[in-house]
Amino acid sequence: MTTAGDAGDPADDTVSGLLAARARAHPGKTALVFGDTELTYGELDQATTDVARGLIAIGAAPGDSVGILLPNRAEYLPAWFGAARAGLVEVPVNTAYKGQFLDHALRRADVRILVTEAPLLDLVADLAEPPETLHTVVLLDEARPRRTPPGVQVLSWRELLDAGDPAGALPQAGPADPVAIMLTSGTTGRSKGVVYPNRMQVVAARECAAQMRTTPDERLYTCLPLFHGAAQVNLSLHALSAGATLVLGRRFSASRFWDEVRTHRVTQFNALGSILPMLLAQPPSGRDREHQVRKAFAAPAPPQVLHPFEGRFGVHLVEGYGLTEIKNVLYNPLDARKVGSIGLPTESSIVEVHDEAGGRTGPGQAGEIVYRPRLPHVMFSGYHNDPEATLATIRDLWWHTGDLGYTDEDGYFYFIDRKKDALRRRGENISSHEVESVLLAYPGVTAAAAIGTPSELGEDEVLAIVQLESGQRLDFAKLFAHCDASMPHFMVPRYYRVVDQFPVTPTGKVGKADLRAEGRGDAWDAHAAGLTPTRHA
Repeated sequence: MTTAGDAGDPADDTVSGLLAARARAHPGKTALVFGDTELTYGELDQATTDVARGLIAIGAAPGDSVGILLPNRAEYLPAWFGAARAGLVEVPVNTAYKGQFLDHALRRADVRILVTEAPLLDLVADLAEPPETLHTVVLLDEARPRRTPPGVQVLSWRELLDAGDPAGALPQAGPADPVAIMLTSGTTGRSKGVVYPNRMQVVAARECAAQMRTTPDERLYTCLPLFHGAAQVNLSLHALSAGATLVLGRRFSASRFWDEVRTHRVTQFNALGSILPMLLAQPPSGRDREHQVRKAFAAPAPPQVLHPFEGRFGVHLVEGYGLTEIKNVLYNPLDARKVGSIGLPTESSIVEVHDEAGGRTGPGQAGEIVYRPRLPHVMFSGYHNDPEATLATIRDLWWHTGDLGYTDEDGYFYFIDRKKDALRRRGENISSHEVESVLLAYPGVTAAAAIGTPSELGEDEVLAIVQLESGQRLDFAKLFAHCDASMPHFMVPRYYRVVDQFPVTPTGKVGKADLRAEGRGDAWDAHAAGLTPTRHA
């Protein structure tokens, strides 16, 4: 990594360089809208440089990890881009994390500097001890916090910006240099840190803009959390790549969604999980088509949701497919869409479906979806500090997704199901192993399984199934409270069931296929009992 002047990164293949190029070409154009706050490309670029210089001044060295533990707010982008411009590695941290999950996230990514706000700093202060690597917290609030992690320096956002040397040189990153570590839940074990090279993020954004045919005069909206790749790369960086305007919402609200879209003259948005069914569930209005939105990227969008949504709101929905480790690699084309398909490969992607022997399947034949890149540095560099897990995903020179699918005669891909024991709820990936570890920590529980069960909104709810010590009785409300205190809100099971004995496979593992076949049965429903998980942001 070499040094340059203010922001001399190449625009083609680095996050910092892409922003600098947009600022040079259109300094006065609006880049970001958040509530009443607007930043032009020139202002966003300058704020990015100020943050980069501040991070260097407080001791960050190229390659260090900078955690961002924030809800959606305007400062998120300068923090993210500033880390990139300083040659640092952004680590977006889920604001629902607490306790062991937050501790693991910070330790897994070796976070040295954490950018956060006062209510979330309390969660860091609650940890038994801060991670050894964490030396500085940058707090967006001007007021000093009530509690701070022991041995950790706390600076305000203003102090960070004032610390930088206005004449200082900045490192120049290359396309292979890491720019982010995205935390993802695995199917077994704890979450892993997915290392993104610069080129991966830039190409992902460029391909999304190309597939959606995004033009510079568009206004792209997301209310998804910026700590997710869907909001960060597939929408925010997508807008930057197209030279468009990003409109950032605080959070999703079905009742306020269209009003916010109308107010900000939005032309395009993205949606995940249950957002489309929740919008459809709102009472019909004479204003349902009173907006400027013409297209949206939404996954999943099954036919029973896609057709009613398009008919009611007049928005063309585009589905696709991707994973944290490989970015979006399939899109359903705008002009040649096949409803129900997850699309065709992007320009940088080779995607096939393989049978158990590693051979390519024919049209209509199910197998595992596998992937190869056509360019270097457009997929993850590996799992942070976990080479064994990295190698386990690659066999026969293909990256194995763990997902089942098939192709048709025209080469379109279709998703069937996950081979993995992962769950997906409200757009969040959940590790069943992590849910089970919390269940097993409850007194009297001797065995546990977490599986997905269909919800009214068309995606998984979490069903917790437990086996108890002989003679034990279970207070379901207390088990729910235990889970709520120990897990992020999106992981807390809604349904709970007790079994005398778990079914097992021939290899001695819990027979989850049998449990899924049994369904919820007489499971206790937390929602019916008036209980909902606690949100922290």
